[in-house]
Amino acid sequence: MSRHLYTVLILFFAAHFALAQSTGRIEGRIVSERNEPLIGITVALQGTSTGTSTDEEGKYALKNITPGNYTLVASGIGYATVKHEVEVTAGTTKTVYLLLPSSATALAEITVTASKSGEFVQPIGSTATKMEAPLKSVPQSVQIISRRAMDQMQVVRLDDAMRNVSGVTMETGFGGRTDIFQIRGFRTSTESIFKNGFRNSVRTFRETANIQQIEVMKGPASVLYGVSDPGGMVNITTKKPTAFTFYDFQLTANSFGQFRPAIDFGGALNDDKSLKYRLNAVFEKGDTYRDFVSTKRFFVAPAFTYDFSERTSLTVEGEYLDHNQASDRGIVAFNGVIADVPANRSIGEPDNKGKHQNRLAQYNLQHRFNDIFSLRHASSFTYSSEERTVVESQGTLKVKDANGNRVDANGKVIRRLQDQYNFERNFATQNELYATFNTGAALEHKIVVGVELAKSMYDIWYKRGTYDTLDIFNPQYSRLPKPLNTIKLADDYRDNTTLTGFYVQDFLSVSQKLKLLLGARYDIWEQETENFKDVKTTSQRNTAFNPRVGVLYEVVGPLSVYGNWSKGFQPEVGRSAVGLSADGATVVTESLKPVTSDLIEAGIKAGLVNDKINIKAAYFNITRQNVPLEDLRAKDDPRYAGLVTQVGEVRSEGFEADVTGEIAAGLNLIATYSYTDARTTKDIVRPDNATLVGTAFRGVSKHSGSLWTTYELQSGTLRGLGFGGGFTSFGDRPVDATDSFRLPGYTRIDATVYYDNHKYHAAINVKNLTDVKSYDGSQSATAIMPGAPINVQGTIGVRF
Repeated sequence: MSRHLYTVLILFFAAHFALAQSTGRIEGRIVSERNEPLIGITVALQGTSTGTSTDEEGKYALKNITPGNYTLVASGIGYATVKHEVEVTAGTTKTVYLLLPSSATALAEITVTASKSGEFVQPIGSTATKMEAPLKSVPQSVQIISRRAMDQMQVVRLDDAMRNVSGVTMETGFGGRTDIFQIRGFRTSTESIFKNGFRNSVRTFRETANIQQIEVMKGPASVLYGVSDPGGMVNITTKKPTAFTFYDFQLTANSFGQFRPAIDFGGALNDDKSLKYRLNAVFEKGDTYRDFVSTKRFFVAPAFTYDFSERTSLTVEGEYLDHNQASDRGIVAFNGVIADVPANRSIGEPDNKGKHQNRLAQYNLQHRFNDIFSLRHASSFTYSSEERTVVESQGTLKVKDANGNRVDANGKVIRRLQDQYNFERNFATQNELYATFNTGAALEHKIVVGVELAKSMYDIWYKRGTYDTLDIFNPQYSRLPKPLNTIKLADDYRDNTTLTGFYVQDFLSVSQKLKLLLGARYDIWEQETENFKDVKTTSQRNTAFNPRVGVLYEVVGPLSVYGNWSKGFQPEVGRSAVGLSADGATVVTESLKPVTSDLIEAGIKAGLVNDKINIKAAYFNITRQNVPLEDLRAKDDPRYAGLVTQVGEVRSEGFEADVTGEIAAGLNLIATYSYTDARTTKDIVRPDNATLVGTAFRGVSKHSGSLWTTYELQSGTLRGLGFGGGFTSFGDRPVDATDSFRLPGYTRIDATVYYDNHKYHAAINVKNLTDVKSYDGSQSATAIMPGAPINVQGTIGVRF
């Protein structure tokens, strides 16, 4: 009896093995725009009876498929139908991950492909239109850095990811203690970095552990977001709660002595999975490549989602960040020559201190009334504070040369002692109504109408006094006591700002080939400044109307051409120097005028190999009026120190190209190139008849580019092993408004080896492989930040 049973079993397994070798298999996972697994989604092969549905983790599997070419169709109630072309070969498994947009904000049917992970290439974004839409259909330049790409690069700070975005140059600001960039020739302020669609104004480095993706929209964003820089905006999307349970532990360390354990947990808290959570937490401690700049950071970010029904959901999330790190303005230049010192050389003191606290709370309530209308009500509250006690550069010691001209004394830096405290509160709420409907047979409308109310308060006081003179080539530290009780109050004021914005946008599809993006926003910006030192109060009020018109046409197959025009505005806080008083004793000032901007952009978008490879190229021309620059008279007249003048106009014109995608199975690529010609085109009338017209704009590289590519083994014992690398390259950049000298260009090479088998993951990255000497950016000739030398960073982790 047993012999017959063995015979039957042997025949069964033999038949099963033979069938497996003659047929193929498709498996994968389906997620929403929030990267949440979708349960119960129907997955089928078009024109066949083969089909299944996704499980609680969003996974599916189609077995015993005859080799051939198929169309995989995924659909579900409340979601757009997505189609994916797939080729099945005998004895192999094809992995297909799909993202399903909500039917209230997406096209009725979308044909997409995805990379092996489903995350390296993100075909859908929401920043440019305030609704999920395929990037290939949006008539504006948008680039997304996905979580998978960030993990391969081992991104710890935001600028590690931004190096792979075209038209973006690294910068430094606020004493090298926060995220600052140049986008299309213009410096971003804290007003142009957003988190989940809300302005995220902080003065320390943003944590990257809970970032799901980073969207960079080029050009003014005022039409939907109000106050913004003309070069572009950065919108960070955070990780959201998940219905499936997982635990991810990892440890990161680098050769500078940094130690960084982190956790990422998620799952459902009840049986019907209507209440879900996500928790990210990080502890970081160690040194940096800069002397006297160590870091200690604790971050925790909980998030919860409750689905009241299939139509209504509420997501609440928070962030708690404590970060201790002294500010650092880098090194200086003498008479137009950057001091030739090691990258670690500091102008500060060993006991410099900096303590930062950031708190964030956001909620997002969404309700879909029907297939036409949906509502979003969301709010954001942030609180941040900073304490600084530092010795830092005040300038260079001036002497007279043989001709009587004032020049820098080589190596001599005048330092000051500063004791500072500031805190900031920001509250904003957005109320938006969405509608998706057709008018006639050819026109599909996706409309958003919104109102935004925002209030902010920024309070600062600081005491400041001259400390000593340091020889940067032979520094002697801790020579003098630090008389914090005797230095004088330099400033003490509070800014109270209110912003009210009304906006409307219609994203039209004409026969699915022609896309029109029409929008406008009206803003009322008011600010009251209480100067406690001088005991006076001043106020400003500005209004702005900013339209946008975009058009995209699918010429043939995957190729589209597009163009857009938009306006932007940015109120400026501070005073502009007009001239001297009648007696010459004081400087006469006036409130700064709002900065305005105009963008003209035209380009092409192409999706090759079923959209696995995305190619974008764009020409842009941005003009910016009333641009504030440091007053040139301050060089020879200390009465103008700290004041600015507003030039008439700066123009940035250039070309960008991006290639992103999965070139072959397991081979991923991000490649960028940018040409940016930014210069002053109109100037104010100056008393000395000097002019900046024709001068290259500060901090802008004319040529820049990057490459990041990885290859991951798709089968065999070493499946999940990957390796790759790339480079970032920047041309030389003017240091100051007069382009008196430049930061030299450089090319930095990075490399990586990693392994990920879904349970265990590890990576080793070598950054600045050739140990090239570089400079990340500058605020002035006395605040130049050296780039990091060669360093190694490693991560190990485990998932359950």
